[in-house]
Order: sequence, then structure tokens, then C-alpha cells
Amino acid sequence: MNIGSQAAAPAAAPKPNASGGVRERGSRYAQIVLRPENLETTQGTTGRPVEMMTNYFELNIKNAQPFYQYHVTFYPAMDNIKLRKALVHNIQLLKNRHIFDGNLLYTPLKLEQTEFQVRTRREEDVKIGLVLTQEVAQGSDQFIQVANIIMNEIASRHMGLERIKRDYFNPNKSITIPQHKIELYPGYEFSIRRYSHNVLLGLDIKHKIIRTDTALEFMNSIMQRSRGNQSEITKELVGSIVMTKYNNKTYRVDDVDFGTKPSDEVELKSGRISYIDYYKKNYEITIKDSNQPLLIHRSKTKIQGNTVERQIHLVPEVCYMTGLTDNMRADYRIMQDLAQYTRQDPEKRHKALLGFKESIAESQEANHLLDSWGLEMSGNILDVSGRQQPPEAILIKNGGTFPCDARKESFDNITRKNFVISSAEINDSFTVICTNKDTAAANTFLETVAKVGPACGINIRGGNVINIKSDRAEDYITAIRQNDADPKIVVCLVPNNKKDRYDAIKKHCCIDQPLPSQVLVTKNLNPKKSMSVVTKVVMQMNAKLGGELWSVHIPMKKVMYVGIDTYHDSGSQRSVGGFVASMNDLCTRYFSKTTWQPSKQELISQLEVCMTDALFQYHDKNKCYPDRIIVFRDGVGDGQLLAVKEQELRDIKTALSRLPSSPELVFVVVTKRIQQRFFLKAGSRLMNPGPGTIVDTKVTRDELFDFFLVPQSVGQGTVTPTHYNVLEFQTTLKPDHLQKIAYKLCHIYFNWTGTIRVPAVCQYAHKLAFLVGQSLHRDPSPQLANLLYYL
Repeated sequence: MNIGSQAAAPAAAPKPNASGGVRERGSRYAQIVLRPENLETTQGTTGRPVEMMTNYFELNIKNAQPFYQYHVTFYPAMDNIKLRKALVHNIQLLKNRHIFDGNLLYTPLKLEQTEFQVRTRREEDVKIGLVLTQEVAQGSDQFIQVANIIMNEIASRHMGLERIKRDYFNPNKSITIPQHKIELYPGYEFSIRRYSHNVLLGLDIKHKIIRTDTALEFMNSIMQRSRGNQSEITKELVGSIVMTKYNNKTYRVDDVDFGTKPSDEVELKSGRISYIDYYKKNYEITIKDSNQPLLIHRSKTKIQGNTVERQIHLVPEVCYMTGLTDNMRADYRIMQDLAQYTRQDPEKRHKALLGFKESIAESQEANHLLDSWGLEMSGNILDVSGRQQPPEAILIKNGGTFPCDARKESFDNITRKNFVISSAEINDSFTVICTNKDTAAANTFLETVAKVGPACGINIRGGNVINIKSDRAEDYITAIRQNDADPKIVVCLVPNNKKDRYDAIKKHCCIDQPLPSQVLVTKNLNPKKSMSVVTKVVMQMNAKLGGELWSVHIPMKKVMYVGIDTYHDSGSQRSVGGFVASMNDLCTRYFSKTTWQPSKQELISQLEVCMTDALFQYHDKNKCYPDRIIVFRDGVGDGQLLAVKEQELRDIKTALSRLPSSPELVFVVVTKRIQQRFFLKAGSRLMNPGPGTIVDTKVTRDELFDFFLVPQSVGQGTVTPTHYNVLEFQTTLKPDHLQKIAYKLCHIYFNWTGTIRVPAVCQYAHKLAFLVGQSLHRDPSPQLANLLYYL
């Protein structure tokens, strides 16, 4: 068993082998070629040209001189990475011109002497052996890795920043928001990569949210609220991230150990010691509550190819909560106060980026370090060209169109028209279930439905109300089960957002008694916003029953668009995959299916079955197979791209190989959490680029077919683009066509009268996976597979 503060030390180096050396690790900066073959170009041409800047600095190489990689061995062998680094630092021949990560040493010096004798503070002699393993060329993968290490050194040693996970923050300039018990650490996220333009330093502004309440205070508040229910404490804490300020380390809480307390002893290499004494001895921290339960963090490390799990105990009193709870996110005041600091507009962001550069320029040590490796940062961020697509026209009833707001690319006012392309025949075949005290709210709901539904073109009227005695989940389910009206959809009015009740209703309606359902919190039916809320609810009801709300003009016919996403099931050790495929040319009807994978696995292992079922459904509805299939895969990072191509893409191709003729296939990985930002040049000012802006030069990568799309506008801060990475492009389409399609599909998500960040099929797949992973924990009924019941 490990004590919490042990894990708080810097990340452990790879374990020594028998000779005292260590196993080498693969570089996360390796350039894996994933670009589809036989492409003439990956760039589009259509759209209005726009000039922008991006949050990248050029990293110029002043000379072509190589540097050298040495494998370092210690005799006797030693595990302590800090000691390893300190001993290597004492080798005077290196002249402090080296980078050492505990395993490999890089230096621009070619050493004649490769064996050194050094002495520790305890007067122990240590022999260090260096073996030249390779010459590293400027611009190579190893060069990129070393450049990142150099920048990390500059941030931590010469800029006074603290590393928290992979990013760097300045706790000394923390921003306190006392009314919400929140502290913000300003900082940076940066990485160096080789792009099509040059080697670039990507830099973004980050803020770490630290709550000023400790984990113990949080546990005590739950204890009071739940009257001492330990399972409630575990439920709310598991999955949260805590931070220990004495070493700025973060940990995921995996369990709560109510049987262990700080006064208990733990076995260390130096002998047995209590948690209380350990913190006092090592950090001069006095633990006040000796009877508090301990938090458990489980970390997995690989030793000689085997995964080893170790359990780390953390004392809640010295752990601070991080991030925001769901209740905090729902509090408008908290989010508004946070946004003043976290949502920086392009002008402020540009100023902060230049501030990073100026901090380096003002440090002689940082400049010397860059200069000794032949590196130089550009004086300003990078210019980049883009193209903006024209606004889309929204297709509505009887072939009509509705214009988008060109500035925001939204169409909120569409609800004032009779716009629905096709209505589900709801009529009076729906039931509202509520408690006795909410009967008035239910009647208000029915009255408002009768006004807004027909006005939008949705065939809905009447409906019936069932009153229940209490707001327990069992009462709602009993009412649904015993309802003689046999409705097409049920609306449950609930007093609050209690998750257990929501989950129970959804589980019953999606599995036990397949029936589209709507859960609505009663307070949202207040007079000020009831018209708006009910309009959205009625639109959802129509969509969940197969009605078509709106679309956009897509010239291509017989195309099946597929969205794929994964979500980690909160109630088991499994991950759920959501698969959604369009069934018509307007992209208004869909087929869905879910799959299951082992815990935390992003790759979906049953895509062959999903695609086969989707093709069968498409043929059944259209009497033909699609000519083209365009897959948008969300939820995978750069490190998984090759595995996605080798497994998921292979499974899809296997399913397609059984068709009478092979359709064209495009497979695109969609990523939302990215570093890139773009700033539109508007005279002397910088602004957000408009919706429909595409960037496919300079910050793209030669080994990929990728581009960036800005699909939305934002009212505050800097807009975040979406990254598209094309892994398969067996088609007669051009890059222009794919870029336009991606933008068009961002308009047809039925829960939002405007554009969203990803193509609608991706968002539908996310909603499906989220519902199943959060609430159902089982596959939904196949009877619902052709409905958008998960909206």
C-alpha cells in the first residue's frame, strides 16, 4: 500500500533492468502517416478568402547541426529519478548543455569520454556510463521530443510555472472568487510539432479550477445532507479529481475507504509510520481530524511489459476539490463570474500569447538554453489564410427555405413559422404524468402545447393528465405501465433533476416498455419562459416520434452519413458505443444501435455488426443500398488514430464487402478538444472568424489529410474550431465537397436552432451513448431503433 504523498512525487521513471538501464519509451511526437493514398490535394478552394492569425509561434532552427542521444546507465542501479538527474547534472563535461529525462540524455556535444565517477551527498560513489545510440537530425521525431523537453524546462525553471498533468500554471498569480469558493490558476498548454508550414510551438491559455473547499469539507456537507449515508459520499466523490497543493499533483478518486483513518500506520521502505506523522515529517502539515476516512486512487504502471496496479491513500483534509459540480455548472452566476477570466476574446488572448513570448525573451537563462540548441521563437504568432463558406438556407415545409442569421448562423425565429417538414401524428395520443400539486402546471403545459404545436406545423392537441401521489420513480413507472390511453409518447413533469428518478423513468421507457418519453422539470414552466420551453419540448416530441423538423440542401443523393461516439458507463466497468446512421437524403431519419466494450476502451469492437444492420435498414427503407457512406467518428485522440484505422475502419470495410457493389467510403475522425484557435484580422483589431470558416494550410500536417472548421459563433470569448482528420477517402468527391458537407451537417441537429460543433450524426451518437451509459446501463429496445428517442 502507498501513502498519498508518495504518489505526489514526479512521475516515476521506467524501472531499471538487470544492468541498471531502463526500457525506452515510444515518442508521442512520432509522425505516423495516416493520409489516404493517391490524393492530388487535401485543400479546398471555394469560399470567401479571409486572413487570420493563429495561436502558433514558428520555432526556427538556426543551424543544421545534429545533436546526440545517449543511453545512461547507473552503477549501482537507482530508481530515484530526482537523484539520477542531479548526478547527471554534476557531470562538468556536459557544460549544462543537456536534456536528461531519467533514461535518455540529449546534448549538442559529441562526447569523447563516456564514463564518469560522481559522488552523492551521502558520500557514495556512483559510476555513470553513457552509450551513444544515435545522431539526431534537426526536425526529426527525436528533435521534436527534445524541443518539447526544452520548452518544459523553460516553463518550470525560468518562468516559475508549476506543472499540473501536462500543462503549466502559476499558483502565485491565482485568482480568487470567494463568493463561489473557487480559485483559478492561470497557465498555458503548449506543444511543439512539425506541421506543413514549419516546426511550430502551439500555445493556448488555460485556467485550472481549484475549489477552496477540501475533500473533507465536501464529504461533511454530503454527510449532513444525506444523514450520514456513506454510499452517497462514495457516489458523489468517485470519479472526481482532487489536488494536493503541497506538491500540485492531481488524483482521480476511485473509492472511499471508511475502514482506514489518518492515525493508522502504513508500511514504507523506511519502516511503519502513521499518515499523521508522515505529513508532519515530510510536509510540516498537521492533520487535525484523525478519524476521517481516506480516499483511494488506483494508478496503473507498466513494469517490464506487465501492468501493475498500486493503491494510493489520500487524506481528504489536504485534498482540494477541482473542477465544477453539475450544480455549479447549472448556476448562471458562477458560470458568469468564471467567464470573466476564462473566456478571453481574441484581443486578450493574443496579448496573453505575446506575454508568454516576452517572459522567455526577458530570461537570459531561457534564451541561452534555446540558443545552445540552435532554436529561436518568432516574434509574433503565425499568419494563416482561410476561406468562409456562405450562410446556409434551412429547408422547411413544402420545399420552402428559411434564411440563417449570417453573423451567428442561427435560425431561432423559425419557430414563429409553420415550418415543420413533416409532422408525426401525435394528435391527442400523449400523456402528461405529474404529482397532484403540479396539476396546474400540467394544464398550463397542455394549453401551451395547443398553441405552439399547430403554429409550428406539428399535429398535436389535447392529451390527458395522470396524477400520482408522490414524486417517487415507482409512482411514475406505475402510471406509465397502467395507462389505458396507450399513448405514443409520455411526458413526465418532475419537481427537480433527481438523477435516480430520471434514470428509472428512462430505463423503463427505453427497455421494459418501449415508448418515447420526455422528462420536464416543472419550474421551467414558469410564465416568463413557458412558451419557449414548451415549443422546444413539442419539437422534441415530434422528432422522437419520427417527424422531420428541418434540413439543408445537400445535392448528393443516396448517401448514408454515420456518426460514432463512445461513453464510459458510470454504473459498470464497461464503455458504450453509440452508432447512428442516416436513412434518407434529407438526413432527418436515423437508425441507431449500441455496442459494449471493456472499461475505458474507446475503440468499438462490433462495428461490422452495426454497419451490416444499418445497411439492411437503409435497403429496407429505400429499396437500394447507398452509393456513398461518410463516417464521422468522434471521441478518439491522436494516439488512437492508427488503431481506429486498423480495427474500426477494417470492420466497416468487411461489412461493405458483402454488398452487391462497393459504395464509396469516407472515414473522418472529428475532434473538439483541440489547442488551435484562429483570430480574424479586422483592420488593427482581431476578432472571431465567422461561422463556416475553413483552414486547411500551415497548421495542418503533411502526414494527414486534415482541416479545421469553425461552425459556430460565440457571444463571449474565442471560438473553438473543430478538427477533421480523414483516414479513408475512397471516393470521387473533392476535399471541397467534404468540407461543405461537414458544415451543412452541423445545421440539422433537432435540439438546436443553429449550428453545433460537430455534424449532427456525431451529436446524435453522443446523446445515444450518454443516455445508455448514464441511465440505462443496458441496450435499449430494438423497437426504438428508428426513432430519435435519445434526444
